[in-house]
Amino acid sequence: MSFSFWWIVGGIVLVILGIWTWKPSKAARQHGRLDETPPSIKVAKPKGLLRAEQRGLRAPVPMGWEVHKFGDNAPAGDWVQWNIGSGWFDVQGLFNRKEGVREFLRLAAQADMRGEPFGALLNPEPDNKHDKNAMQVIGILGPHEAPTSRVALGYVPADVAAEVASFPEGMPIAVELKKSRIGEVDVILNCAGLWPPAKQRQEMGFETAPSKPATRVDEKALEKLDALIQRMNAMPALTAKQAAARQKTNRIDFIEDDEATIQRKLAELEADRSPSVLEDAGGIKQYDNDLAKQVEIVSEGLDGWERSGMTPAPYYSYRIAVILSKQKEVEREKAFLAAWCRHFSEVGIGQRYADLVERARKKGAVPAA
Repeated sequence: MSFSFWWIVGGIVLVILGIWTWKPSKAARQHGRLDETPPSIKVAKPKGLLRAEQRGLRAPVPMGWEVHKFGDNAPAGDWVQWNIGSGWFDVQGLFNRKEGVREFLRLAAQADMRGEPFGALLNPEPDNKHDKNAMQVIGILGPHEAPTSRVALGYVPADVAAEVASFPEGMPIAVELKKSRIGEVDVILNCAGLWPPAKQRQEMGFETAPSKPATRVDEKALEKLDALIQRMNAMPALTAKQAAARQKTNRIDFIEDDEATIQRKLAELEADRSPSVLEDAGGIKQYDNDLAKQVEIVSEGLDGWERSGMTPAPYYSYRIAVILSKQKEVEREKAFLAAWCRHFSEVGIGQRYADLVERARKKGAVPAA
C-alpha cells in the first residue's frame, strides 16, 4: 500500500478518538452543572399566636364561627346553677342588636384572656308590656359592683323567666357568661343562671330542708330479708367468665334469632327493668329507709342476674346495709353482706361495689384482703 493510504487511515482514527473523548467531557460538564447546589433561600415561617392568645382561643372555629368559652365571671360569693333544665340558656333577641353584641363579646373575650373583670347582670322588667316576667341580660365590663360599661344583650327565654318568677321573693339570682359563637350572620350566647347553694337558701329562709324519710323496719321486712339471704346463699355463684357467657346467650340478635326468641328475650329485659318498683311516681328516693322495699328491689335484681347474668345495681344493697346498721342489726347486716359478696365481690364493677366489699370487710363479714 502507498504511504498516503496509511496517512488517511491514521487521520480517520485520530478523528474518531477525538470525538470519543469529547462526548464524555461534555456529559461530565452537564452532570457537574446538575450537581451544583443552588443558593440557599430563607423561607420566613409564619408566626404563631402569642401565648396569651393561645390560652384565650379555647375552642376551634368551626364553619366560620368565632368561638370563645368564658372563664369564671360570676359575681363574688357562692353560686350554683338554677335547677331549671341544665342550668344554661340561650340569650334571646341577640339578632336585633347583633353589632353591639358582637363588639361586647369580643371585648369580654379579650378581658377574659387578660384576666380583667367582666360578666353580665340580670335586669327584671315587671312593666314589660309583652311579658311581666321578662328579664334582660346586660353585659358588663369591669367589676360587678362598679361596671365601666354596660351593653344590653338580650333576654332570658320566656319559659325560663316564668320559672324564675316562681322563686321566693327576694331570692338572690345572678348570671354568668359561658360560651359565645360569632358568625358572619348570627350571634349565639350561652349563659348560666345562678342562685345560692341549697344550704344557703335554707339558711336564708327561702327553702325548707327536705325531711328525711322515716326508717321503716318491722318483723315482716326482716323476714323478707332473711329469705333473701337464704336465697343468695343457696344460689350458685357465677364467675365473671360465666356471667359474661350468660349475658352473651341472652343477648338479642335481631338477625339470627327467630321471632319467638326475640320476643322472649325482650320480655325478660322488660322484667329486669323492675317497673313495679323503680318507676314509682313518687321517686325511688322515698324508699331509701324502707327495708321491705329495698329487699324487694334487690330480689328483682337477683331475678335478672339469674336470667341474664346482668349484675344488679349495688345502690339498693348498700341501702339495706345502712338500714340494718342504723337499727343495730349487726348479725343480720354481716349475714347479708357475706351473702352479697359471695356473688358480686368479683364481678361487680364500680365504686359502689367496691364500697360494699370494703364495708363487708370492716364488719367482719368477709376476710380482710
